[in-house]
Amino acid sequence: MDLPTPYHLGGRYYVDAISVGRLPDDETVRDCLVCGGHVYDDRWHVVADVRDTGGGPRQHHHYCSGDCLRAWLRLVT
Repeated sequence: MDLPTPYHLGGRYYVDAISVGRLPDDETVRDCLVCGGHVYDDRWHVVADVRDTGGGPRQHHHYCSGDCLRAWLRLVT
């Protein structure tokens, strides 16, 4: 879901979109940035898309839950 107004994280970084989904790929495992838990692509998880207005690459951050995403947003803002 694209945010109607990008959420400013500080500096050049903005969250443009947040999505909840899962992919059929059952081999990809990521670490949740907040709790250190595991995020499996074939299970429901939250993804935040972060844009760098300085021209850097778009980043996709994966979280195991909405609570971890909210904790990360509180930490970085």
